[in-house]
Amino acid sequence: MFELDGVEVLGHSSIRIAKEKIIYIDPFRIKKDYNDADLVLCTHSHYDHFSIDDIRKVKKDDTMILVTEDVKEEAMLMGVNPLNVVGVKPYQEFEFEDISIETIPAYNKFKEFHPKEKEWVRIYNRN
Repeated sequence: MFELDGVEVLGHSSIRIAKEKIIYIDPFRIKKDYNDADLVLCTHSHYDHFSIDDIRKVKKDDTMILVTEDVKEEAMLMGVNPLNVVGVKPYQEFEFEDISIETIPAYNKFKEFHPKEKEWVRIYNRN
């Protein structure tokens, strides 16, 4: 595990940011039940980026979850307030309390399992 000023790389593409808010990006293979997430961001529907088992290990009752549209309905079945699940597409902007988030397209024209038409995203903090 790698940590730098509140940022932990938990493995693969999973990141935990613990600053003013607790943010998880693509939680995967989470080793313990943190249940402390203010915000969970999932970039696409592959099992190693959208893992319900791992999201359950980090979410709490009021966690806001941003997922791509193709898994929004599945995310709403995780025992969270459906109003706290937001489906995202590329080129959108969101505000979560004092955090500004922007999505851009994420695809790979050389890998057929990451096609542009899926509208998966990369996520940036605009602050």
